[in-house]
Amino acid sequence: MSKNLKEYENLLTDMNFMRVHNSFLINLQEVKKFVKSEGGYIVMNNDKQVSISNSKRDDFMKRMGI
Repeated sequence: MSKNLKEYENLLTDMNFMRVHNSFLINLQEVKKFVKSEGGYIVMNNDKQVSISNSKRDDFMKRMGI
């Protein structure tokens, strides 16, 4: 990549993307479910699991209406 993840985060925030972890920028429309146990993680529509940081959890839950 020629840009760092922060630059992509800034470009895509208005397009329903969110940075949920230092290493993950996700499309919120592709979220299948949020699992609160085991520290919490997100399951995407392709069944991949994505970690969510403690500092991003509240914002994620608000944006997803949980």
